[in-house]
Amino acid sequence: MQACAIDIFIGRELNVYSRIWQVGLDIQTDSVRALAALRQRNGWKICHYWQQCLPAGVLSHGNLQQPEALSDILQQWSVQLPRKISLRIAFPAQRVLQQTLPVPDQRLREPERSWFINAAAARQFPLDSQVLALDYRLDPTDNTRLRVTAARQDELQRWQRALQRANLTPHVIDIAPCALHSMAAAAGLLPQRLLVHRLADAWLWVSPLDAPFQYGLITPEQGSTVPDALQQLCLFYSSGSPGSPELRELTGIYYCSTVLDEPIPEQALAWSPFSVFKCMHLTLPSLPAAFVLAGGLALRSMDNEDG
Repeated sequence: MQACAIDIFIGRELNVYSRIWQVGLDIQTDSVRALAALRQRNGWKICHYWQQCLPAGVLSHGNLQQPEALSDILQQWSVQLPRKISLRIAFPAQRVLQQTLPVPDQRLREPERSWFINAAAARQFPLDSQVLALDYRLDPTDNTRLRVTAARQDELQRWQRALQRANLTPHVIDIAPCALHSMAAAAGLLPQRLLVHRLADAWLWVSPLDAPFQYGLITPEQGSTVPDALQQLCLFYSSGSPGSPELRELTGIYYCSTVLDEPIPEQALAWSPFSVFKCMHLTLPSLPAAFVLAGGLALRSMDNEDG
Protein backbone atom coordinates (compact mmCIF):
# COMPACT_ATOMS: atom_id res chain seq x y z
CA MET A 1 0.00 0.00 0.00
CA GLN A 2 1.45 3.35 -0.97
CA ALA A 3 1.35 5.82 1.89
CA CYS A 4 1.42 9.05 0.00
CA ALA A 5 0.57 8.83 -3.66
CA ILE A 6 -1.69 11.09 -5.68
CA ASP A 7 -3.07 8.46 -8.01
CA ILE A 8 -4.68 8.80 -11.42
CA PHE A 9 -5.76 5.54 -13.04
CA ILE A 10 -6.53 5.55 -16.75
CA GLY A 11 -7.42 2.51 -18.84
CA ARG A 12 -7.37 -1.17 -17.90
CA GLU A 13 -5.59 -2.58 -14.88
CA LEU A 14 -2.31 -4.33 -15.66
CA ASN A 15 -1.66 -8.03 -15.27
CA VAL A 16 1.15 -8.86 -12.83
CA TYR A 17 3.28 -10.24 -15.68
CA SER A 18 2.06 -7.84 -18.36
CA ARG A 19 4.23 -7.21 -21.41
CA ILE A 20 3.51 -3.53 -21.07
CA TRP A 21 6.54 -1.47 -20.07
CA GLN A 22 6.31 0.17 -16.66
CA VAL A 23 7.96 3.54 -17.22
CA GLY A 24 9.12 5.85 -14.44
CA LEU A 25 9.66 9.48 -15.44
CA ASP A 26 11.66 11.68 -13.05
CA ILE A 27 11.69 15.41 -13.88
CA GLN A 28 14.10 17.54 -11.86
CA THR A 29 15.42 21.09 -12.07
CA ASP A 30 18.41 20.24 -14.24
CA SER A 31 17.41 17.07 -16.08
CA VAL A 32 14.79 14.51 -17.06
CA ARG A 33 15.37 10.78 -16.53
CA ALA A 34 13.27 7.79 -17.44
CA LEU A 35 13.54 4.08 -16.80
CA ALA A 36 11.35 1.31 -18.25
CA ALA A 37 11.02 -2.17 -16.76
CA LEU A 38 9.09 -5.40 -17.18
CA ARG A 39 8.14 -7.69 -14.32
CA GLN A 40 8.96 -11.28 -15.25
CA ARG A 41 8.70 -14.53 -13.32
CA ASN A 42 12.44 -14.60 -12.67
CA GLY A 43 12.64 -10.94 -11.66
CA TRP A 44 12.67 -7.48 -13.16
CA LYS A 45 14.01 -6.81 -16.63
CA ILE A 46 15.22 -3.35 -17.63
CA CYS A 47 14.04 -2.37 -21.11
CA HIS A 48 15.13 1.22 -21.54
CA TYR A 49 16.64 4.22 -19.81
CA TRP A 50 17.01 7.79 -20.99
CA GLN A 51 18.21 11.14 -19.72
CA GLN A 52 18.19 14.66 -21.07
CA CYS A 53 19.39 17.98 -19.67
CA LEU A 54 16.63 20.46 -18.91
CA PRO A 55 17.15 24.13 -19.83
CA ALA A 56 17.39 26.56 -16.92
CA GLY A 57 14.07 28.03 -15.85
CA VAL A 58 11.79 25.21 -17.02
CA LEU A 59 11.41 23.97 -13.45
CA SER A 60 12.12 26.17 -10.44
CA HIS A 61 11.75 24.95 -6.84
CA GLY A 62 9.42 22.25 -8.09
CA ASN A 63 7.19 24.73 -9.94
CA LEU A 64 6.72 24.06 -13.66
CA GLN A 65 7.42 27.47 -15.23
CA GLN A 66 7.77 26.57 -18.92
CA PRO A 67 5.46 23.63 -19.69
CA GLU A 68 5.82 24.03 -23.47
CA ALA A 69 9.61 23.59 -23.27
CA LEU A 70 9.15 20.44 -21.20
CA SER A 71 6.57 19.12 -23.67
CA ASP A 72 8.99 19.58 -26.58
CA ILE A 73 11.69 17.55 -24.83
CA LEU A 74 9.29 14.79 -23.76
CA GLN A 75 7.77 14.54 -27.23
CA GLN A 76 11.20 13.77 -28.71
CA TRP A 77 11.58 11.00 -26.13
CA SER A 78 8.08 9.57 -26.45
CA VAL A 79 8.70 8.38 -30.02
CA GLN A 80 11.22 5.87 -28.58
CA LEU A 81 8.51 4.14 -26.54
CA PRO A 82 6.07 1.36 -27.44
CA ARG A 83 2.52 2.43 -28.16
CA LYS A 84 1.21 1.06 -24.87
CA ILE A 85 3.05 1.80 -21.62
CA SER A 86 2.21 2.28 -17.97
CA LEU A 87 3.62 5.74 -17.26
CA ARG A 88 4.34 6.87 -13.72
CA ILE A 89 5.59 10.36 -12.86
CA ALA A 90 6.61 12.04 -9.62
CA PHE A 91 5.10 15.30 -8.43
CA PRO A 92 7.87 17.47 -6.88
CA ALA A 93 8.22 17.13 -3.11
CA GLN A 94 8.45 20.93 -2.78
CA ARG A 95 4.87 21.30 -4.06
CA VAL A 96 3.23 18.73 -1.77
CA LEU A 97 1.65 19.01 1.68
CA GLN A 98 1.21 16.03 4.00
CA GLN A 99 -0.64 15.32 7.23
CA THR A 100 -1.75 12.24 9.15
CA LEU A 101 -5.25 11.42 10.34
CA PRO A 102 -6.70 8.65 12.48
CA VAL A 103 -8.40 5.90 10.50
CA PRO A 104 -12.17 6.51 10.76
CA ASP A 105 -14.50 4.09 12.51
CA GLN A 106 -14.73 0.87 10.48
CA ARG A 107 -18.52 1.00 10.73
CA LEU A 108 -18.52 4.04 8.44
CA ARG A 109 -19.23 2.89 4.86
CA GLU A 110 -18.68 4.44 1.43
CA PRO A 111 -19.37 7.04 0.23
CA GLU A 112 -19.77 8.57 3.69
CA ARG A 113 -16.32 7.30 4.71
CA SER A 114 -14.61 9.18 1.87
CA TRP A 115 -16.64 12.31 2.59
CA PHE A 116 -15.62 12.15 6.24
CA ILE A 117 -11.91 11.67 5.44
CA ASN A 118 -11.84 14.44 2.84
CA ALA A 119 -13.58 16.87 5.17
CA ALA A 120 -11.19 16.04 8.00
CA ALA A 121 -8.18 16.32 5.68
CA ALA A 122 -9.31 19.68 4.29
CA ARG A 123 -9.25 21.13 7.80
CA GLN A 124 -5.57 20.17 8.17
CA PHE A 125 -4.26 22.25 5.28
CA PRO A 126 -3.81 26.04 5.08
CA LEU A 127 -5.40 26.36 1.62
CA ASP A 128 -9.05 26.24 0.60
CA SER A 129 -9.99 22.62 -0.05
CA GLN A 130 -11.50 23.65 -3.39
CA VAL A 131 -8.02 24.39 -4.80
CA LEU A 132 -6.44 21.16 -3.54
CA ALA A 133 -6.24 17.64 -4.92
CA LEU A 134 -6.38 15.30 -1.92
CA ASP A 135 -5.39 11.65 -1.66
CA TYR A 136 -5.11 9.34 1.34
CA ARG A 137 -3.54 5.96 1.97
CA LEU A 138 -3.14 3.75 5.00
CA ASP A 139 0.26 4.28 6.60
CA PRO A 140 2.12 0.99 5.99
CA THR A 141 3.90 1.26 9.35
CA ASP A 142 0.79 2.17 11.39
CA ASN A 143 -2.60 0.75 10.43
CA THR A 144 -4.37 3.20 12.76
CA ARG A 145 -3.27 6.25 10.76
CA LEU A 146 -3.92 7.61 7.27
CA ARG A 147 -1.27 9.52 5.35
CA VAL A 148 -2.98 12.40 3.53
CA THR A 149 -1.30 14.10 0.58
CA ALA A 150 -2.41 17.40 -0.97
CA ALA A 151 -1.31 19.31 -4.06
CA ARG A 152 -2.72 22.34 -5.81
CA GLN A 153 -5.22 21.45 -8.53
CA ASP A 154 -3.90 24.07 -10.95
CA GLU A 155 -0.29 22.86 -10.63
CA LEU A 156 -1.30 19.24 -11.06
CA GLN A 157 -3.29 20.15 -14.18
CA ARG A 158 -0.34 22.10 -15.59
CA TRP A 159 1.83 18.96 -15.36
CA GLN A 160 -0.88 16.84 -16.96
CA ARG A 161 -1.31 19.26 -19.88
CA ALA A 162 2.46 19.31 -20.48
CA LEU A 163 2.46 15.53 -20.68
CA GLN A 164 -0.59 15.42 -22.94
CA ARG A 165 1.07 17.80 -25.41
CA ALA A 166 3.90 15.24 -25.61
CA ASN A 167 1.37 12.42 -26.24
CA LEU A 168 1.98 10.98 -22.78
CA THR A 169 -0.72 10.00 -20.28
CA PRO A 170 0.27 9.01 -16.73
CA HIS A 171 -1.40 6.05 -15.08
CA VAL A 172 -0.05 7.18 -11.70
CA ILE A 173 1.16 10.47 -10.29
CA ASP A 174 3.21 9.76 -7.17
CA ILE A 175 5.63 11.97 -5.24
CA ALA A 176 9.43 11.78 -5.26
CA PRO A 177 9.84 10.66 -1.60
CA CYS A 178 7.57 7.66 -2.22
CA ALA A 179 9.56 6.76 -5.33
CA LEU A 180 12.78 6.76 -3.28
CA HIS A 181 11.09 4.68 -0.57
CA SER A 182 9.78 2.18 -3.15
CA MET A 183 13.15 1.78 -4.87
CA ALA A 184 14.92 1.20 -1.55
CA ALA A 185 12.40 -1.49 -0.61
CA ALA A 186 12.77 -3.19 -4.00
CA ALA A 187 16.56 -3.15 -3.62
CA GLY A 188 16.32 -4.88 -0.24
CA LEU A 189 18.16 -2.17 1.68
CA LEU A 190 18.51 -2.52 5.44
CA PRO A 191 15.33 -1.06 6.94
CA GLN A 192 17.01 0.84 9.79
CA ARG A 193 18.88 3.36 7.66
CA LEU A 194 17.78 6.79 6.51
CA LEU A 195 17.55 7.36 2.75
CA VAL A 196 19.23 10.45 1.26
CA HIS A 197 19.11 11.40 -2.41
CA ARG A 198 21.24 14.29 -3.65
CA LEU A 199 19.39 16.42 -6.21
CA ALA A 200 20.91 19.30 -8.15
CA ASP A 201 19.41 21.89 -5.81
CA ALA A 202 18.66 20.04 -2.55
CA TRP A 203 19.02 16.85 -0.55
CA LEU A 204 15.85 14.74 -0.39
CA TRP A 205 15.63 12.53 2.69
CA VAL A 206 13.14 9.81 3.57
CA SER A 207 12.69 7.98 6.86
CA PRO A 208 14.03 4.42 7.23
CA LEU A 209 11.88 1.65 5.81
CA ASP A 210 10.95 0.38 9.27
CA ALA A 211 9.97 3.83 10.62
CA PRO A 212 6.81 5.93 10.18
CA PHE A 213 6.96 7.52 6.75
CA GLN A 214 8.41 11.03 6.82
CA TYR A 215 10.47 13.04 4.37
CA GLY A 216 11.99 16.45 3.88
CA LEU A 217 14.33 18.59 1.82
CA ILE A 218 17.58 20.14 2.97
CA THR A 219 18.18 23.25 0.87
CA PRO A 220 21.56 24.87 0.10
CA GLU A 221 20.68 27.58 2.64
CA GLN A 222 20.45 24.89 5.34
CA GLY A 223 23.51 22.96 4.21
CA SER A 224 25.84 24.06 1.45
CA THR A 225 27.96 20.89 1.60
CA VAL A 226 27.18 17.20 2.02
CA PRO A 227 28.51 17.13 5.63
CA ASP A 228 26.39 20.19 6.49
CA ALA A 229 23.27 18.58 5.06
CA LEU A 230 23.84 15.29 6.87
CA GLN A 231 24.51 17.15 10.11
CA GLN A 232 21.09 18.78 9.77
CA LEU A 233 19.49 15.36 9.40
CA CYS A 234 21.34 13.94 12.40
CA LEU A 235 20.20 16.88 14.54
CA PHE A 236 16.62 16.39 13.39
CA TYR A 237 16.61 12.68 14.19
CA SER A 238 18.41 12.95 17.52
CA SER A 239 16.18 15.72 18.88
CA GLY A 240 12.92 14.75 17.19
CA SER A 241 10.45 17.35 16.00
CA PRO A 242 7.16 18.75 17.29
CA GLY A 243 4.40 16.21 16.92
CA SER A 244 6.82 13.42 15.99
CA PRO A 245 7.81 11.64 19.23
CA GLU A 246 8.45 8.43 17.31
CA LEU A 247 11.68 9.77 15.72
CA ARG A 248 14.79 8.11 17.05
CA GLU A 249 18.51 8.57 16.74
CA LEU A 250 19.85 8.02 13.25
CA THR A 251 21.59 4.65 12.83
CA GLY A 252 23.02 5.07 9.33
CA ILE A 253 22.46 6.48 5.87
CA TYR A 254 21.98 5.10 2.38
CA TYR A 255 23.16 7.76 -0.04
CA CYS A 256 22.64 8.24 -3.78
CA SER A 257 23.30 11.28 -5.93
CA THR A 258 22.59 12.91 -9.28
CA VAL A 259 25.87 14.83 -9.07
CA LEU A 260 28.68 13.27 -11.09
CA ASP A 261 31.98 12.59 -9.27
CA GLU A 262 30.59 13.67 -5.89
CA PRO A 263 32.34 11.75 -3.08
CA ILE A 264 30.17 9.53 -0.92
CA PRO A 265 30.07 10.70 2.72
CA GLU A 266 32.17 8.58 5.08
CA GLN A 267 29.21 7.53 7.25
CA ALA A 268 26.99 6.61 4.29
CA LEU A 269 26.55 3.56 2.07
CA ALA A 270 26.18 4.00 -1.69
CA TRP A 271 23.67 1.95 -3.67
CA SER A 272 22.32 1.64 -7.20
CA PRO A 273 18.78 1.00 -8.41
CA PHE A 274 20.19 -1.19 -11.20
CA SER A 275 21.10 -3.88 -8.65
CA VAL A 276 17.41 -4.91 -8.67
CA PHE A 277 17.35 -6.01 -12.30
CA LYS A 278 18.04 -9.67 -13.02
CA CYS A 279 17.81 -9.31 -16.79
CA MET A 280 19.76 -6.42 -18.25
CA HIS A 281 21.39 -6.21 -21.67
CA LEU A 282 22.11 -2.47 -21.60
CA THR A 283 25.31 -0.67 -20.68
CA LEU A 284 24.93 1.07 -17.34
CA PRO A 285 24.68 4.88 -17.38
CA SER A 286 27.66 6.87 -16.13
CA LEU A 287 25.81 7.67 -12.90
CA PRO A 288 23.44 4.78 -12.09
CA ALA A 289 22.31 6.23 -8.75
CA ALA A 290 20.81 9.22 -10.56
CA PHE A 291 18.02 6.90 -11.78
CA VAL A 292 16.81 5.95 -8.31
CA LEU A 293 13.57 7.98 -8.52
CA ALA A 294 12.78 6.89 -12.07
CA GLY A 295 13.43 3.30 -10.99
CA GLY A 296 11.19 3.58 -7.95
CA LEU A 297 8.38 4.86 -10.12
CA ALA A 298 8.85 2.11 -12.71
CA LEU A 299 8.82 -0.67 -10.12
CA ARG A 300 5.98 0.83 -8.12
CA SER A 301 2.96 -1.47 -7.89
CA MET A 302 -0.50 -0.30 -8.84
CA ASP A 303 -2.69 0.01 -5.75
CA ASN A 304 -4.93 -2.85 -6.84
CA GLU A 305 -1.85 -5.10 -6.69
CA ASP A 306 -0.85 -3.81 -3.27
CA GLY A 307 -4.15 -4.91 -1.77
